[in-house]
Amino acid sequence: MSYHPALLRSLKDFNSGRYFEAHEHLEETLDEVEENADAWELYVGLIQIAVGYHKYASGYPGGEKMLGLGLERVSPLPDVCAGVRLEELRKRVREDLRDHKGVQERLQREPPRIRLAK
Repeated sequence: MSYHPALLRSLKDFNSGRYFEAHEHLEETLDEVEENADAWELYVGLIQIAVGYHKYASGYPGGEKMLGLGLERVSPLPDVCAGVRLEELRKRVREDLRDHKGVQERLQREPPRIRLAK
């Protein structure tokens, strides 16, 4: 499977805790995926999740709202969408929304990861 270079850059940044940068890479490619409904929903959902974690990591308000919006977008998608494994990410976002007061500390201990399908 061939992955969009911006998606690969985004995942690398996200998995390194650079959530703001991760969202920017995906925003760059939205015009290219708008014809594919699943890819559009995936990219917008990942952008919102990255922004949510950026807000939590930086201590800004609105992290919970952005994580919730992102989860709403990626929840109806298949477990593997455009090569991205979503179930682990959805599970983590749900956990962080349940315990939203501990997210900032948890990001330091065990940051979320986005993984590609093999």
